[in-house]
Amino acid sequence: MIFVTAAIITNEDKILITQRAKADKLSLKWEFPGGKIEKGETPEACLKREIMEELNLDIDVLEYMGSTIYKYETGEINLIAYKAIIISGEIKMNVHNDARWVTADELESYDLAPADIELIKLIDF
Repeated sequence: MIFVTAAIITNEDKILITQRAKADKLSLKWEFPGGKIEKGETPEACLKREIMEELNLDIDVLEYMGSTIYKYETGEINLIAYKAIIISGEIKMNVHNDARWVTADELESYDLAPADIELIKLIDF
């Protein structure tokens, strides 16, 4: 099983979602930003690293929000979500196709990755 983090980055009543690159697995699907936990890394440290690498944002990782296990054709993941806020930086998409600030109600209108859909069911926005 692969352990993956997701940042539920909020700003007032909006949540940041990102769109995977066309060349990625799950091409052009929307997701909560994050990434794979490296050996010896905590989920919180992983989120700070991944969000800096992928979006050029320094975040403060807040409370644990939930996790879900999802089985893709390529393997099973445990998606672990934490609430986070931006401390500094401007969004710069280093690996994503797009990024948007959306309300919780608007999430349903985006083509989200399956594991992220499962995660939404567990999170109280």
